[in-house]
Amino acid sequence: MRASRFALAAGLFLLVPASPAFAAPDLTVSATHAAPTFLRTTAPNTTVYAGTLMLTVTNGGADPTDGTPVTVTERLPTGLGSLINNPGFGAGPTTASGTGWTCTGTTTSTCTRSDALAAGASYPPITVNVTVANNAAASLANAPTVNGGGDASLATGADTIPTAVDACPNGFAAGQNVTFGPPTPVIDSGVVNPERADGCSLLDIIWNAAPADHASFVAHVDDATTAFGLTAPQRTAVHDAANQSAIGTASDHQIDNACTAGRIALTFDDGPSLYRPHTMQNMRDRYSPAVLFDVAVRSEANLDIAKFERDEGHVVLSHTYDHPHLNALSPALQVAEMAKAEDTFNRLGIPITFRAMRPPFFEANAATLANLAAMGYTSNTARIETTDYDPANTLAATRDAIVNQLRAGAIILLHDGPIDTPAGLNSSDASVQIIDAARARGFCMGTLDRKGNVVATRYVPRTTPIPPITNAVPYVPLAYPGTPPSPWKLVPQPLKIMVAHTQLNRGGTGTITLTASNVSDEPTDGSTITLSDRVPTGLTVTSIAGTGWTCTGTTTRNCTRVDILPPHSSFPPVTINVSVSATANFVLANAPTLTGHGGNVWVDTVSDPISVGVGAPGDVGGSVPATLALTLGGPATFAPFTPGISKSYTASTTANVTTTAADATLTVADLSTDHPGYLINGAFVLPQPLQGLGVVKTYTGPVSNDAVPVTFTQPIAATDALRTGAYAKTLTFTLSTTNP
Repeated sequence: MRASRFALAAGLFLLVPASPAFAAPDLTVSATHAAPTFLRTTAPNTTVYAGTLMLTVTNGGADPTDGTPVTVTERLPTGLGSLINNPGFGAGPTTASGTGWTCTGTTTSTCTRSDALAAGASYPPITVNVTVANNAAASLANAPTVNGGGDASLATGADTIPTAVDACPNGFAAGQNVTFGPPTPVIDSGVVNPERADGCSLLDIIWNAAPADHASFVAHVDDATTAFGLTAPQRTAVHDAANQSAIGTASDHQIDNACTAGRIALTFDDGPSLYRPHTMQNMRDRYSPAVLFDVAVRSEANLDIAKFERDEGHVVLSHTYDHPHLNALSPALQVAEMAKAEDTFNRLGIPITFRAMRPPFFEANAATLANLAAMGYTSNTARIETTDYDPANTLAATRDAIVNQLRAGAIILLHDGPIDTPAGLNSSDASVQIIDAARARGFCMGTLDRKGNVVATRYVPRTTPIPPITNAVPYVPLAYPGTPPSPWKLVPQPLKIMVAHTQLNRGGTGTITLTASNVSDEPTDGSTITLSDRVPTGLTVTSIAGTGWTCTGTTTRNCTRVDILPPHSSFPPVTINVSVSATANFVLANAPTLTGHGGNVWVDTVSDPISVGVGAPGDVGGSVPATLALTLGGPATFAPFTPGISKSYTASTTANVTTTAADATLTVADLSTDHPGYLINGAFVLPQPLQGLGVVKTYTGPVSNDAVPVTFTQPIAATDALRTGAYAKTLTFTLSTTNP
């Protein structure tokens, strides 16, 4: 029996299979960097230096990941910063990105995905766009991590990134062709400007000193091409281009290219203005390039000078179409604004040099910057500036404020004709003194590249005449008092504000009414329209409302809406109910405004002086006696009755009613005792009753001389016996009341 039980037990054991060993995925992350050495600058140079990190996740295990999230975390080492929304550097909306990855964060980026990764395979790499600080250490340790996907451990990658100071900051950009001039047009070698690992390009070495003469310049070029290791055909091409140029000859103006202190760029906003030809002459006189952030509405107004800017060799970039506050526009209207500007430049035959722009007022929040970047625009906001747009600012004040801020890589901002103030000439002339002062301090003049950084250029002016301004220069409503130089015109203003107020007395109440209208032949564009009223001291707003308006604010009340206003029409008014202080001034200055399209392009302001009265009680009155007056227009007479014919006859009169009562009733009745309700002829009575008796009209309030028609009907049958003579009856009309 024991043997049998043992055999049964052994059989049960054999039915349980052995469990195989579990082989999990094994994730690792490798980190590399794009350039062998990341270049940086030194303070106070503010040039942006950037680099790219690459992260690759590999599954080194025997099994695929299990579909749970895989997370890569990149904490940038000190010395590196995140770079986003800069198409010039190829940076998108997030610091990190990669096919199939969802990445968030800036200084610390987190990228996740959940698709299975096969054993021995790698996910598509993650790219991390970074900036390099000017105080970054000579060696940076990057240590990204990865976990998840069924791998219980946290893996850390390692990448040592060397950094070095750029030996030629703000130099000639690599990637452009090596060219020489004068003469104009320049001689193009067809060889792309190479760059060494230390940041110096071939053109940087060529132009590290002014040429003594033409032969020595060509020899210097030959030495530089040899040192850079160019091929024999490349060296020959560069040599021939240098030799054909007039560099170092008597006709060559010796433009400064060797900078002991660094290179700077001079930029002008809001052109082409009336003073732009003057500025162009100043640039010619100083052999200085300029970067011109132009507004398209002004370029199309004076196309000759707009074309000259480009043909002369200056860099022309977009400053929008008509200078709105971009943050105040919806994303769709931002796109429309930039597209309208670009389309205008293209239509005029003066396409912008490249897709870089400067936001008006430098107002570009994170959302606006992301939208501009999605359009492919690098936004240029770095600059040194002063209040040169203020007409009260002097030439000396502009010059000194800029010169005191000079540093390598500085981008100088001037306005040689602001679009919203009457200033400009002082800034144009200050630029000459700024250039002279900068060169005396060891700086030389450069331009801007696609990334928004200062780079070298060699501007050689032409000899063609500078065209004058011939057409009116467009302006938006001025932010400062004064009159722009002629000829000028206002950008078309579709919006108009109207204001009205009731009589306001101290200690009393009243209303202010604001109405926005479109006085143009076109509908508005759907941008936010704002009615603003800084209600004067002495008035307290008790309520504010208007159909379709959203109103906010305390001291200044702002009412907004975004629906489109058709041509020659008005929005529903905004009513502001106010109480008046007992000590309010007797005259209050109210100046509400109406704005649209970015808040400064469409503007209307109206002055509404409010006369405040003083109230005193005083009775005046009169009395009305209780009155019920009733007159009749005459008898109601029927046409003669015809015997033997069935017919209904009508007769009418008019009752004229005057009543001061709160209610009244007009009635008509037969009060006789001889066959009441029937017409009689002596002893004879019509067989059918008179119709039309009873209530004629009721009143719910006083009336005067109300003419009430009263109609009677008398039916006659064909068999009715009629006696010769007149049938009649005296009726009683009554006007009565229960509430006199």
